[in-house]
Amino acid sequence: MKNLYEVLRVRTTASQEQIKKAYLELIKRYHPDRYLGDKVYAERYTAVLTEAYSVLKDPEKRKIYNEQHNINITPTKRELWREDRNIKKDKKTEKRMPRKNYEQEISMMYFKNAERKKPKRKKALGKFLKSKFFLCILFVVGLEVLIIILLYPR
Repeated sequence: MKNLYEVLRVRTTASQEQIKKAYLELIKRYHPDRYLGDKVYAERYTAVLTEAYSVLKDPEKRKIYNEQHNINITPTKRELWREDRNIKKDKKTEKRMPRKNYEQEISMMYFKNAERKKPKRKKALGKFLKSKFFLCILFVVGLEVLIIILLYPR
């Protein structure tokens, strides 16, 4: 029998929420009606997925499964390091605060960049209007208009 954690593609230290999320994602992907490949394979794989999920979703069954298959559920140093890296300390209170997730950081970066771009456009337009080049163009156009008015009276 294959390792149920490998079937659901989760770590042995995964929480119930992570297991449920992985199960739902795989069931959607390999559902026989939606799967573009072999339908028989999809049916068998979804059956294996539901069996693995039924064992791992119940804490008692999961504990028995881990004991029978000698699965170590203590997190590795690397997993602990990842969790520790995602927690930062507040400098004022010295308390550990959870970091924002990746999507929140990306959206915050987008809004910061959008705010930075607005003043640059205004500054660029202001600089152009005050530049010598623009003043020269204005002067030449004004002279042409003046010459046209003087040479071609009505």
